[in-house]
Amino acid sequence: MIEIKHENLVHFSLTHYQAIEQHLKRKRINKFDIVNNWFLKNGLKISLKDAIIAPFKDLEKIKKSYSQVSSQKDVMYLKTIYNNYFSKSNKFLGNQEYKSAILVKELGIRVCPYCNRNFINNIDYGSKGLKRTSQLDHFFNKEQYPFLSMSFFNLIPSCPSCNHTKHNNSISLSPYDTSQNFDELLKFDYKIQSSNYLNDENEIEVIMIKDKKIERNVEVLGLESQYKIHNDIVFELVKKSKMYSDSQIEEMLRNFPNLFKNKEEIIRVIFGTNNDQQDFMKTPLSKLKKDIFLKLYS
Repeated sequence: MIEIKHENLVHFSLTHYQAIEQHLKRKRINKFDIVNNWFLKNGLKISLKDAIIAPFKDLEKIKKSYSQVSSQKDVMYLKTIYNNYFSKSNKFLGNQEYKSAILVKELGIRVCPYCNRNFINNIDYGSKGLKRTSQLDHFFNKEQYPFLSMSFFNLIPSCPSCNHTKHNNSISLSPYDTSQNFDELLKFDYKIQSSNYLNDENEIEVIMIKDKKIERNVEVLGLESQYKIHNDIVFELVKKSKMYSDSQIEEMLRNFPNLFKNKEEIIRVIFGTNNDQQDFMKTPLSKLKKDIFLKLYS
């Protein structure tokens, strides 16, 4: 699991809200005042805007407050509004060309933040627009908490596999939870089963070391078993570490000054890894590769 990072998250959340407001105010829908007044009269008595742009750290408080006052009738009505006017990913919201594919593009997320295994990039059909390969998971599920169904920081771009696996189950940590250091909570290692490990990838076992805080995520998303199959990736990294010593990498930098900017670029080309957490959102298995590389060259 990796963190979703971007310097413009607050701006994106405001754009997200504006599109929702315009959408609900359309003549054929005309539901903005009803939904906004429901928020203002119940729970924390915040506006729809406050609920939509609320940072992740405030979502738990909103969830608890409005859960206590939501009648079954309210829940069903909010579900109906979401299902009728927002769940169709091929439609723009509001008067702007804004939809979930645009959101994923702006966030710069290419890989599922839940598993860091599968690409979730958009498909560009030119004049026909963008189609996303990702799905939007509701961290707090929309069945129980429909009043959070369009909250920006409750929507997690994810691969279909993780979205379907998680379904309505709760997990402990969100990729938007800035209070956590995900790089420390989940680490990868490997175990050598026999002396033949340089010739047979099956003699290398992927090990996942997880903190208690992230155990629920790993369990619900089935991450431990999913990473077991990537012993081939570790196998390649181990072999490359035998081929390229640290001194050889330094020598390559000296020999090709116009080809590589720095040592980190050579490492990225050879090992397909980057130690910068910001780039974890761009490349599948980047967290696994980074942890194994650091072990090999520690």
